[in-house]
Order: sequence, then C-alpha cells, then structure tokens
Amino acid sequence: MAGFFARDRDNLTEKMRRGKSSFNNLPFEILIQDGVSEVAKFDRMQDKNRVLQFNRDVQDWATQTTEKLKQSVKSLIDKDLFLSESIKPKVYYNNKYGKEANRVGFSFAREGIYVHKGAGKGQGGYRGSTWRNIHGQEKKTLTSSLTLMGSGNRQPKEWFNPVIEKELEVLADIVTAYSSDLHMDATRIYIK
Repeated sequence: MAGFFARDRDNLTEKMRRGKSSFNNLPFEILIQDGVSEVAKFDRMQDKNRVLQFNRDVQDWATQTTEKLKQSVKSLIDKDLFLSESIKPKVYYNNKYGKEANRVGFSFAREGIYVHKGAGKGQGGYRGSTWRNIHGQEKKTLTSSLTLMGSGNRQPKEWFNPVIEKELEVLADIVTAYSSDLHMDATRIYIK
C-alpha cells in the first residue's frame, strides 16, 4: 500500500517538473441527476436525436460560459498571465443506456481561487494549505499570514461565482426542456 502512495507522489512530482499544468486544475462541477426509474431512463435514451441535441446544447452552454468566465477574468484582473487561458470546460456523460450528459465541470489554475478570495503570499485564509511547488518541494501557508486574506493590497475579485450564477438559469432551461425528470445539483460549482 505504501508503494502506491509513493508512486502517485512521484508521478505528481514528475508532472510538475515537466511543466504540465494539469495538476494545478481544480474541478468545479454541476451534476445533472435523474430521479426516475431505470425503465424511464432507458425509454428517454431511445430518442437518439433528442439525446444528441441535448448533449450539443450542454456542450454549447459550457463553451459559452467558459468564454464569459475568460472575459470576466480579463476585465477584473490587471495581470492575467495564464488564468484566463487555463479555464477549461468538461462535459461528462452517462454511458449506461446511451451517451447522455450528466455533469458539467470547469477547471482552472489554482491562481483563480487566490484571486477570487483575495489571498496570496502573506495573506492566507483561516486554515492554510499545503502544496508542492514546481520543484516538488512541499510548501505550507505561513502562520503569520493566516486570517489576512482579503486585506491589504489583495482584495477579492469575484470573477467566477457571478458568471456561473447568471448562466445556471440558461442550463436549467436546457435541462428542463430536455426532460422534466432531471434536476441539477449545483452545490459543488461555487468557490466558497
């Protein structure tokens, strides 16, 4: 068992050394859940054209929302070095009876959380965190910076939540038009 964790740590360290940014992305997602029987799910999946249209609509929503998130970053942040380019949408599918979208997620560089909350070097949150830098060294939040988030020169710039809040209504309309049996769970989408 110990070898498993060591291997994962080594893989992560290797990714960081090679400069891959995928380890830095954090998922924020909306679940599209079904509250009906398996028979109803199966019946819904028989209309292939309708399922394909629903998947296209969800993918289009994710792409348009990503563009709006990028515009939000560019309008609120003076030094947008790579945050706007790191924002990526991902639509996940349920393949049990056919290919139906059941989750939409967004990932972006860790910097996005800091900007949204007003945190940074010397201005940490309440609990602090642990991470690995690009050289694989473990770093921790300095105790002297705890509870200083959102103060001084680092004010929160809420670039994510307001855009998602507006766009959720559009996604809700898409889901409802497709099936009244589906509902959305957006508890994991917001930056808290």
